[in-house]
Amino acid sequence: MGRLVPLHTLALLFLRLGVTSFGGPAAHIGLLHYEVVQRRRWFSDSEFAEMIAVTNLIPGPNSTEMAIHVGRRVAGWPGFFVAGVCFILPAALIVGALAAVYVRYGRTPDLRSVLDGVTPVIIAVIAHATLSIARSTLAHRTSWAIAAPMVPMLSTASTWTWASALSGMPA
Repeated sequence: MGRLVPLHTLALLFLRLGVTSFGGPAAHIGLLHYEVVQRRRWFSDSEFAEMIAVTNLIPGPNSTEMAIHVGRRVAGWPGFFVAGVCFILPAALIVGALAAVYVRYGRTPDLRSVLDGVTPVIIAVIAHATLSIARSTLAHRTSWAIAAPMVPMLSTASTWTWASALSGMPA
């Protein structure tokens, strides 16, 4: 595979995503979709949906796997490593710093107020990312008919609880 995207471009994208992506894998994948499908047009919606499907088959953190997968697809093996390191390292450093702050100040009212204010923002980011990807990948009414019942199921209990209930196995 030839390099379609220069490594420095890939590094800058994933450094920025690694520093600014909050809200967990759904939010990360939503931001990644915006960057590589809508903004940069490196992939079509269907190609991105296929990468999500493949990523979901592999155990581990989906957003990190997607970042690495994108890097590999657009810049070969060097892109694999550049995307992975640039996405993971900033987040690891930020989490380490936040953990140190939390250990020291976590029980103070000021920090509790900050955390209480951040929570709704993160939920909104995740909801926006989910809707954005759903609109672009669920192209047919049948797809929406299958996906729609999953929303209340997944928002009321764990996936394993529903899988157990639907299969007749004890949870």
